[in-house]
Amino acid sequence: MECSLFSPVKTLPWYLWPVWPLIFWRIQRLKAWFQAHGGPGAQMMWGVDARGRVTILALSDDLTGRGPAPLPAPGPSRALCAALSGEAFAPPHAARPEWPRLFPAASRPLRVPGILLPSAPGLPRPDI
Repeated sequence: MECSLFSPVKTLPWYLWPVWPLIFWRIQRLKAWFQAHGGPGAQMMWGVDARGRVTILALSDDLTGRGPAPLPAPGPSRALCAALSGEAFAPPHAARPEWPRLFPAASRPLRVPGILLPSAPGLPRPDI
C-alpha cells in the first residue's frame, strides 16, 4: 500500500482521516522495526483495521532464520512418579487440614418435629 503523511491509504474509512498522521507514524515505526529485525529478502504485509490499529497480516519468514528458543524438557509429574512407584498420591489441594470444631452440633442433622429424615427408621408411606 502506497501512502504518505498527506495522502492516506485508499481503503481508509472517512472517520479515521483525522487521526491519519498517528496511524502513519505507527506504520513507519512498524516498517523501521521490520527492517532492523527482518532477514534479507523478508517481506511483511500490514493493514489498518476498522479501529485504526496497524496490524501485521503476514510475514514471509521467521525474521533472521533463528529457530524458536529451546524450552526446558518437562519432567514427569509427581502424580506419575507416585503411580509408577506404587505410592498413594494426594494432590496438595485435596488434603484437608484438621481444624478444631467450633460447632460440633452443626455436623449433626437438624431435628424438625413431624418430619422424618431419610436416615430415620420407619419412613412414612407415600399417599397414593
